[in-house]
Amino acid sequence: MVFCNIINVMKLIKLSGVLFLIICFFYLYEVYIGFYNRIGTMNLQSTYSEKSLILDNPAFNGSVKYTALGDSLSAGVGSRDINESFVYNYALKLSGKYGKVNLINLADPGDTTEEVINNQVPRAIAENPDYVTLLIGVNDIHNKKNIEDFRENYRYILNELLTKTSAHITVINIPYLGSDRIIIFPYNILLNSRTNQFNEIISDVVARANSEKRIRFVDLYKDTYMISKTDPKYYSPDLFHPSGEGYLLWSQIINAY
Repeated sequence: MVFCNIINVMKLIKLSGVLFLIICFFYLYEVYIGFYNRIGTMNLQSTYSEKSLILDNPAFNGSVKYTALGDSLSAGVGSRDINESFVYNYALKLSGKYGKVNLINLADPGDTTEEVINNQVPRAIAENPDYVTLLIGVNDIHNKKNIEDFRENYRYILNELLTKTSAHITVINIPYLGSDRIIIFPYNILLNSRTNQFNEIISDVVARANSEKRIRFVDLYKDTYMISKTDPKYYSPDLFHPSGEGYLLWSQIINAY
């Protein structure tokens, strides 16, 4: 009788374990799918209807060309107006020094380092810009790109810009993105860990480039991590891309470096 009771208890424990695993699986699946479904459902668009734009400050007589490389974050997705994007505000700062700025925003939503290599870098080289901003890697993370492939791609992008243009390059690392309302345990921990891994690669590639006079590194992750976790105004309606307020904060940080 005692032996039968032990067997029954063991069966119950085994069944409970299976049910627990099933519940965990569906929880993780729903959280994961819910995050990407929200972004897809919102379908926010870039505020840049044109790839090129001229800013002219009549107080100065100079002229420079600025090219932005990246993904939806450089395309201003989530902002209400182009004036809120960090790319526009970077160009605006340049106009306060040089006068006329020819802004060419090559960034495309969804792009990874591979698309930047294939589509954006050749066009940037052809433009021969005086200034470049580079913010790329968020989609590499979410598309589960291999870390070493990311390293090689990033190294290639930076080397091409350094050797085939004379531009001053502002390298911006990957910020943590995703409201706690849609990225919850354990994905918030995994995403933050992955972001730090990719940022370590960016820092290493920049350090090895050994071109301090032409590269300016902006640690956007460090300067925005806490606010990305606490300020509801930081995010646009999809709870992933920054809002106009979020991008304006980025502009202040980037322009201050």
